[in-house]
Amino acid sequence: MDFSGWKIFAFMVVFALMPQCKQEEKPEGLLNKEQMVSLMVDVYLAEAKVTSSQLPRDSILKLFYPYEDTLAAKRGLNDSTLKANYQYYLQRPGELEVILDAVIDTLNLREQRMQNQP
Repeated sequence: MDFSGWKIFAFMVVFALMPQCKQEEKPEGLLNKEQMVSLMVDVYLAEAKVTSSQLPRDSILKLFYPYEDTLAAKRGLNDSTLKANYQYYLQRPGELEVILDAVIDTLNLREQRMQNQP
């Protein structure tokens, strides 16, 4: 038996299986999907409120970013953890789609409730 061929074969098998064995790295402070939906609904509503104010874009940004930080802080997130959460879900389109669908459903439900109020 030729051991050099066996070593190459073993190396190829191990190399091929490495990505499958790699544990998924989750950032510290990762929000679960429900928490992310809640945050994104609040961010979307804040963004809509600020953009409807007819202020110039630079003023809107000066108002929005501190408010986004406040929303994150209420959830125990700092700026870098918030960005890590966004990055985590942006790199997982399937999970992000589920979150965005839930955000849309939540916003639609809120809109229906508002329309039904006298």
